[in-house]
Amino acid sequence: MQHVHPPGMSIVPREIQRALVDEMGMTFNRLDLALHLAWTDTRTRYRRSVLGPFWLVIGTLIGVGGLGLVWSVVFQVDRETLIPMMATGLVIWTLLSASITEAASVFYTQRELFRNLPTSSLFVSVVLLFRQLINFAHNLVVVVIVLLIYPRHLSLNALLVIPALALVALNLLWLIQFIGYVGARYRDLAPLLVAIMQPLFFVTPVLFQPQQLGSFRFIAEINPLAQWLTLIRDPLTGSAPPAMSWIASGCMALVGWSLALLITAVKRKRLVYWVH
Repeated sequence: MQHVHPPGMSIVPREIQRALVDEMGMTFNRLDLALHLAWTDTRTRYRRSVLGPFWLVIGTLIGVGGLGLVWSVVFQVDRETLIPMMATGLVIWTLLSASITEAASVFYTQRELFRNLPTSSLFVSVVLLFRQLINFAHNLVVVVIVLLIYPRHLSLNALLVIPALALVALNLLWLIQFIGYVGARYRDLAPLLVAIMQPLFFVTPVLFQPQQLGSFRFIAEINPLAQWLTLIRDPLTGSAPPAMSWIASGCMALVGWSLALLITAVKRKRLVYWVH
């Protein structure tokens, strides 16, 4: 017996597939342009500045030094343990929080790209991710300085930061893409995320280790940001990330990219109207 499919059942998947192919093609064929735009945007923000983006490094270095010295005295914690943990935590948190908060307005602030170039929304998300990774690379200078002062944390486990950063970047990209679409439709999302990230900072193990939470350690275990932070920080502080962080981050990437690609395929034609 021949089955009759309702009208549109076979058309919609093909349209979605075609939309995704267009998005991917227009993005990955222009990765060099995305990197150029990200670097140019970073330089533009510090135009006529002598130190340029390295003001980020100075600000982070002052914050780490001040907090590290004060907290080590107040809480009677060994500086050799506290300061490297704090330095890596703050640098990684800056990458995560800035990517998330700026994602809500990424398409609106880059609306000139949609007007002047035949570009894809995923391309704009990649530009934002590249810019945040450039800032992260500058801030890594602080981590290098701290680890040179306290070399006990240096080990071959540091090499694991490469796949860890790649997995975190993969998660950040789908998150930027998804939040970008929602933020383009609902402009209140941008200030909402800024308000949410402030309390999240205190419940995410940025300035402490998850095991210090004791019976409340589950707060860190169910926090996606904590899993991503652990993936990058553990190798830099001399230990291998737990298997749970790898598994959780991989699962989040699979689910997240499914959602991001779905909203991209369905709403991509409406985006140009939302950002104008």
